Amino acid sequence: MLLLALDTSTRQASVALCTEREILGEYTWYVGNNHSVELLERIQRLSGDSGRTLAELDAVAVSTGPGSFNGVRVAVASAKSLAFALGKPLVGVGTLDVVAAQQEQWQGPICAVLEAGRGELYAACYQFEFQVDNTGNIRYSLLRLSDYELLSPQQLGSEIQEYLPVWVGVAGERELAPILFCGEISATSQQALREQMQELALFAGGLQSTRHAATLAQLALQRLESGDVDNPLSLEPLYMRRPSITASTRKQPLLGGGKPAETEAQSQPRMAGQVPGSVSGPNQKEREEGALRH
Repeated sequence: MLLLALDTSTRQASVALCTEREILGEYTWYVGNNHSVELLERIQRLSGDSGRTLAELDAVAVSTGPGSFNGVRVAVASAKSLAFALGKPLVGVGTLDVVAAQQEQWQGPICAVLEAGRGELYAACYQFEFQVDNTGNIRYSLLRLSDYELLSPQQLGSEIQEYLPVWVGVAGERELAPILFCGEISATSQQALREQMQELALFAGGLQSTRHAATLAQLALQRLESGDVDNPLSLEPLYMRRPSITASTRKQPLLGGGKPAETEAQSQPRMAGQVPGSVSGPNQKEREEGALRH
C-alpha cells in the first residue's frame, strides 16, 4: 500500500510517502506561515524523488489539528482534494496523537502539548500498549487517556495531578511514575508545569519531539488495517477555538452597530472517564456547525 501523509499543523511541517514496510521519502522542515505555498511543492518533489506518481497512491493521511488555524486547514484541504480526486481512502489523525506517538519507547504516561497562544496549551494524555508477534516484532498501540484539552499550564498540571493516580496508580502504593511532556512547548510553559508538578513532570527535548509524517503514516496504516477511514466530504479540522479575528470597530456603524462576535469558544476541562475523542460544549457546537467548510 502506498500512502501519502501530510502534516502542516504548526510552523513545523512534514510530508512522507510510505508503504507498510518502508519509507520512500520524507521532508520535515520549518514552514513558518508559508503552508499553502510550500506544501504542494514538497509533495511534487517527494513524488519525483521517489519515482512514484500521485496516481499510484492507495491512501492519504492528514493531521487534523489542533494547531495553527491556517496550517491545519491547508493540509486537510489538500488531503481531502487528493483523496476525492483519486477516489482513495482518507484517514484523519489528531496532531496530538502524532506528537505522542513519537515517544513510543517511553513506558509511562505521556502528555502531548502544543502552544495555543494566549498563555494556553493544547494537550492530551496517553499511554502505550504493545504486543509481540510470533516473529518477535513489537507492535505499539496508542491509548488516549484524556480528551483533547485547551488549558493554561497551571490548569493542565492540576488536572494531571488529579487523574494520574487513576491512570497509572497501583493499589497500595503512594508514589506515582512521572509523566513525560512532549511537543512544541515554550520555556515559560515548561517552567510553569515544573513548578506545578515538581518531579512528576519530565520533558522531551525539542528535536526528540519533532513531528514526522512517517509517524502519522504509521498511525493511519493501523486504522486502514481495520477499515477505519474518513469521508473526504465531511472530514473537518479539529479547532479548539475560533481564529483570532475580530470585527472591525470602524465598520460597526455600517453593520448596524452590533457587538463584535465572540472570537473564542473554549472547551471545558474533561479528563478521565469520558468518551475518547469527543468534544463537548462550545467546541461540539462549533464542529457541528462547521467551523470551516472545504
